[in-house]
Amino acid sequence: MEKEEKKKEFFTLLSDTTFKRMFKDEDSRFFYEKVIKYYSKLDLEGYELYDNEINRGNVARDYRLDILLKKDRDFIIIEMNKDVSERVLIKNRMYLFNIAGGGLEKGEDFVKMKTVLINFNNSLYKIKPDAINVDYTLRNEKYNDVIDDIKIHNIYLESLKNVRYNGSNEEETFMAMMVADSYEEMREIANGCEEALYIVDKLERLNEDDKFRTDYNVELVRRKEINSARLDGYDEGYDIGAKAREKEIAKNLLKKGLSIDLVSESTGLSEEEINNLIEELNN
Repeated sequence: MEKEEKKKEFFTLLSDTTFKRMFKDEDSRFFYEKVIKYYSKLDLEGYELYDNEINRGNVARDYRLDILLKKDRDFIIIEMNKDVSERVLIKNRMYLFNIAGGGLEKGEDFVKMKTVLINFNNSLYKIKPDAINVDYTLRNEKYNDVIDDIKIHNIYLESLKNVRYNGSNEEETFMAMMVADSYEEMREIANGCEEALYIVDKLERLNEDDKFRTDYNVELVRRKEINSARLDGYDEGYDIGAKAREKEIAKNLLKKGLSIDLVSESTGLSEEEINNLIEELNN
């Protein structure tokens, strides 16, 4: 099969793959840091990625927590929830409590730590229509005791979908860009804001990165399969045919003109299996 000419794809900022890539790039991390500081009052200066294994990104079969930061005894979890639901929020809280309970510590000594979860939610799920930021702390209702060492910040993106940059609303502009559906819409939202336009240009340049394009498209296919399984009444972990699933993902990637090596790395299929798929596509 002849390799197709690359077409410029739109990479949404709501994607886990995009989020991890942009956040881990020091040149684009500011985009998220400004929004987080504005809405949660948290300054991420001095925080570093805690564990490269946890934070390595969305390669095949790797869908753990999105970003984990550490500074001294403080941890911050950041999640980009493209399709937020009660299930997703519960899963994220499990990450939070696992880390707060010392899940990352070695040995038997418990050292008190501060742990914060920041959810970027693409939904107004069970929230008033005008809600943008909703904060939570743990509190004992009977004695009104508050545990300050564990906090959750839910930032709702769709609340600012219609925002356009006006010279003084940079953070709202960044959030509106996260739910944009095209580069053209992003530029319209940016409305001349240089930092916002820089992010759009950086996203477009990712089209030249074959590895990123592969990981991004694998995520898209997997999301579709998970959503289909849920509609059919199956749990996310239900085995719907691992080998068949990987072959369908591989076919989609090959149609996009990605190399055999990248498709093999992303799906776990052998070169021989991929060549067989190419023959099927040609036929």
